Amino acid sequence: MNKIEVQDPKVVSKIIAANAETEKRKAELGILGKFFGSGENVRLYIVGTIAIIVLLIALIYTLTPQPFRSADFGLKEMWTLIVLPVESTIVGYLIGSRSKENPG
Repeated sequence: MNKIEVQDPKVVSKIIAANAETEKRKAELGILGKFFGSGENVRLYIVGTIAIIVLLIALIYTLTPQPFRSADFGLKEMWTLIVLPVESTIVGYLIGSRSKENPG
């Protein structure tokens, strides 16, 4: 690690304060904050991650050969009872959250 020698005490105190603020921010974010970050688009990232996970699970189940799938839970049930409602709810949430932010 490169270390810079600073002679001015004011600069040193500013560097120490900035490092302390960075460490405090890291502690406040927690595990999910480290993954998703912080800011305006965090909701979008979380909802997008959920949507991708649901679609990936559905794709894997769809591509699984017939003998390995459940006899009671077919493709039609999976797509109509789980995937489409979840995805449409996510789209509705995103549209609704955007319209609350930008009234008019």
